[in-house]
Amino acid sequence: MALHKDYEKLYQHWLEEFQQTDLTELTPDLFIYYKNTLNSFNEYNEQNKNEIKERLLQSYKENINFLFKDFLKIREIKIINSALAMKEVNLDNLIEAEKLLYQNLVSSIKGYKKVKKISQFEDVVKSKVENGFESVIESNNNFKKVPVSDNQETVITSDSNIIDDKDKVDYVLIRFLKKTPPLVGIDLINYGPFKEEDIANIPQKNAKILIIEKFAEKIELP
Repeated sequence: MALHKDYEKLYQHWLEEFQQTDLTELTPDLFIYYKNTLNSFNEYNEQNKNEIKERLLQSYKENINFLFKDFLKIREIKIINSALAMKEVNLDNLIEAEKLLYQNLVSSIKGYKKVKKISQFEDVVKSKVENGFESVIESNNNFKKVPVSDNQETVITSDSNIIDDKDKVDYVLIRFLKKTPPLVGIDLINYGPFKEEDIANIPQKNAKILIIEKFAEKIELP
């Protein structure tokens, strides 16, 4: 077994990963190669016992185990930081597990931001109740006042959105018009990913966002 050659290959890749900001390329074949190299090191034993060789071999084993684990940890941190910053990464440079980590984080963050935006808007709406009307002040002034009575639900209409003020979570049946990444519902349940023509029953507030952005359409039940 070419111990030094295999060790040097992993070390150079680890060093490159450590020194640069962007993710280096890690193909599935290369990952398997590193994994097999690690296993070979851990399982290798000298037939002719020699104290110096054993110490050298043990040193190689400890170093290569550290390099492999630290190499993957560095990549994990880069992926998480990129997702938090909503920075695009080249998915061709990632193995499958890393792709799923990045895509799920990005989808969760996007879903959280949209739900948070809706919640903040509703807080503004509740604080602006005057004389039986919902008075909403926005920079673009595109929201309209809708009269409400004691036995009506509070409804705000705009040119682009409708928001229902309800204590419970309502669900809507929708049909997806195109491929859609996973999302986190306001009920904290993960939904998706979805393909074109998929049908799902998701929280109404999440459904509104998807419908507005032309990812889905509402299914009207008879």
